[in-house]
Amino acid sequence: MFKKAITFIHSVIWWIYWSAMVGIGIFFDTVIWPGNREKYRGIERFWARTLMRLGGIRLDISGQENLPKNETVVYMPNHQSDLDWPIIFNAIPGQYLFVAKKELFEIPIFGMYMKMQRYIPIERTKLKGSFKTYQEVVRLIKEGNSIVIYPEGTRSYNEELQSFKLFSFSFLREAMVRVVPVVIDGSIKIQKKGSRLIHPGKVRVKILPPVSFDDIIHLENKEFCAAASDRVRSLLSAELRNNKN
Repeated sequence: MFKKAITFIHSVIWWIYWSAMVGIGIFFDTVIWPGNREKYRGIERFWARTLMRLGGIRLDISGQENLPKNETVVYMPNHQSDLDWPIIFNAIPGQYLFVAKKELFEIPIFGMYMKMQRYIPIERTKLKGSFKTYQEVVRLIKEGNSIVIYPEGTRSYNEELQSFKLFSFSFLREAMVRVVPVVIDGSIKIQKKGSRLIHPGKVRVKILPPVSFDDIIHLENKEFCAAASDRVRSLLSAELRNNKN
């Protein structure tokens, strides 16, 4: 009972800090450094590092030598919990934009933050909305913006990979970019889907070598998406299995 009470209090403090820093970030981005992505990304990284310390979360990050230099890419992590977002900030330097489900942009304060940071909402239920997102992602990539997209589309209830959304791969042919798979293992033990409780622990993050699709670029879009999805999925799955051994 005492342990549960401590976990609850600890979690409340953690989420208050999360929310407060998002609010402060909005203030800095609108009043102090409007439009200055370099300055604001520094705040995001400070926020992410502090969240890990406050939560008693130890990150074991490897594979950063695989990060391409001076290249626009698409980062594809598996998705285990809400922690994956600040974990990415800790693991991957530089500038990039997140693709996220539209519902998140409707959350008070947090949604405002996401809009201000030019994150990309995806409409998952309407074909027309998805096509607009597709066009926006292609445009942003061609302008030199790296993208983070979770190919599973949502968080998992367990440690197994869910099925991948083909949308995550549909724009790769036109954008002509490589994918950097990112393995996140253990964040679901820190915070499970459907729960707000934060449990101290260790999360392994491994950045895998970039994946090219030049050899399948000739395929029709549906076949290309399926082949590209299988390629990325096999790499993430193999690494997650290795972590269990």
